[in-house]
Amino acid sequence: MLCAASVCSAVDSEFTVLAYNVENLFDLDGIAIYKDYIQDEPDDQFTYGRPKLLTKLQNIAAVLKTFNAGLGPELILFQELEADFSPQSSVENLATFLDQHHAISVAQMLTTDWRSEYAGLPAQAWLLKALSDAGLVGYSVVVAPSKGSDAGIAHTNAVFSRFPIQEVRRHELLKARDILEVTLDVAAHPLTVYVNHWKSGASSPSREPIRVQNAEVLRALIDARLATDPMADIIIGGDLNSHYNHSILYPDLETGINDVLGSQGDELGIRELGGVDLYNLWFELPPEQRYSEVWRGRRGSLMHLLVTRGLYDQLGVGYVDGSFQSVILPGLNADLLGRPLEWTFAGETGGGATDHFPVAARFTLGSGRAGDFVALENPSVGDDALGFEMPLGYETGMQLPLEGAAVSLADR
Repeated sequence: MLCAASVCSAVDSEFTVLAYNVENLFDLDGIAIYKDYIQDEPDDQFTYGRPKLLTKLQNIAAVLKTFNAGLGPELILFQELEADFSPQSSVENLATFLDQHHAISVAQMLTTDWRSEYAGLPAQAWLLKALSDAGLVGYSVVVAPSKGSDAGIAHTNAVFSRFPIQEVRRHELLKARDILEVTLDVAAHPLTVYVNHWKSGASSPSREPIRVQNAEVLRALIDARLATDPMADIIIGGDLNSHYNHSILYPDLETGINDVLGSQGDELGIRELGGVDLYNLWFELPPEQRYSEVWRGRRGSLMHLLVTRGLYDQLGVGYVDGSFQSVILPGLNADLLGRPLEWTFAGETGGGATDHFPVAARFTLGSGRAGDFVALENPSVGDDALGFEMPLGYETGMQLPLEGAAVSLADR
């Protein structure tokens, strides 16, 4: 594992897990499913190229630096890195890649010191280099390989982890990105994460059967692991293209997230063996703060972190109650109305960040016994899920956090 001592010492007590859809972080080889990234019109100001990639990398790094006093989250679950369609130019060893380019910055690589062979570098190599330049170091990287352009899947999921990686599996989904199943060694305790990006179109009922299949695959994986160890430490994260209250918004549909996966808000219920076993961390927030997107003036909650009952006992990894947040940073990834600063191709360098706010939570290590549950001051009972999509200008007087306050929360 790439790990500086000053970074690794931070994981001895608490650590941060963040799910982050970075909206089309593409490489520069021009081989792409989306025509906006083919780069066949270099004089077009909306064409993707080196200046725009640099903008995206710098903005991603700036968001991540708001965590842990600039060191960044210990575990990042990424969505929408471009699947690498040119494996002949892939980077086999990212640690070696960083070492070979330690004397040159990613900004130099994309400007004054550009080389033609850089065009084929995959998105994860560019991202790792940009984070390293910004002082976010120590990450091991796992990326699901491309399924080929004929599959019509432009993106892939990735894990950037400061913990040693014990096992990696990937699982195919219908018309969606492969699930990454990664088991990590967190101070000698196994932690399994499932990184997801389900079929798009949350507002499209016709696509819900696809998300139902996506959820069935994930549910079977979780069931198999919990059958072996009912107290296994599991985090499910990523862009499920479903709202936390999807079954309420669409009562006539079988929904993937609620009806199949079993996402719900009874925080105490998951402690009972044989009952519900997943808790959606959106229920940690007041209803008016439950959003990671704004679509046509209404809030959505497509980004998720869910935990199993093992994250509430006193052995191994545990969830720090009340630590979940939607990462809204005005001026950095949000406008003054609280909307995501979506990525834009406008101008030479482009601008914005992504159309999703990341979601994050803190976790800790326990030294007690499995099955001895941590006491909760104000547990959610899951009875406050809204039956409508809340407009951004909701009349309760929801206050957008000041930039300093948002950073302070992220630095917990």
